[in-house]
Amino acid sequence: MSPALVSLVQARMSSSRLPGKVLLPLGDGTVLDQVLRRAAAFSGQVAVCTSGEPDDDAIEAHCQKVGALCLRGSRDDVFARFRAALRDPRVQESGFFARITADCPLLSVPLARRLVEEAAAHPELDYLCFRLERLPRGLPVELVRRAAFLALDPAALDGPQREHVTLALYEQPARHRCRCLDPPDALRHPELRLTLDYPEDYTLMRLLFEDPDVTAESAVARMLRDPALPWLNARCAQRPAR
Repeated sequence: MSPALVSLVQARMSSSRLPGKVLLPLGDGTVLDQVLRRAAAFSGQVAVCTSGEPDDDAIEAHCQKVGALCLRGSRDDVFARFRAALRDPRVQESGFFARITADCPLLSVPLARRLVEEAAAHPELDYLCFRLERLPRGLPVELVRRAAFLALDPAALDGPQREHVTLALYEQPARHRCRCLDPPDALRHPELRLTLDYPEDYTLMRLLFEDPDVTAESAVARMLRDPALPWLNARCAQRPAR
């Protein structure tokens, strides 16, 4: 756990492809519970950032039930939601924050800890991640320097930058100090999907979470051993960021 890191978990109920996915049962809890547990392993504080829309009342109620901090804001302007969360007095001060999406219940704790180490060694960086094109979808997190994020001009952001939060940083490497790390060889399998967007993804996740000790790393190893598993969601297409 890093006391200097706050993790913000982006969550909503209104998914068009798999409605209510973040509160679906998974393992010994919900999808959101699995994300919160993993985030707590490398964070000093974890907060859920959801919208103020009525359909997200269920997320706030669940957070109250499990004792998680829940912050609410704009549904579509996720940048504004994160900006408000970072300025909320209930959120601890931190040099960096992690951006996490609640549809990735197998986010990798070792990968996140590696980013935390890199941020500690290079506090001047504005943005850190792993090379997404070399990893299964759904494993990594992003680390963002808090001051750099809050210095962005909201009026200068376009629609995709408001929705995807960190685009304004990593799409302008000449203006921001960004670093993307190479993942370990054991995880270099971008052909695999370990995110939750479709019913087929959920079918796979339920199978993987039959192991109460499942991790991102063990899930990848299991999918490589059993070629039938990747086929369960192989036809699911990821929506592009733009």
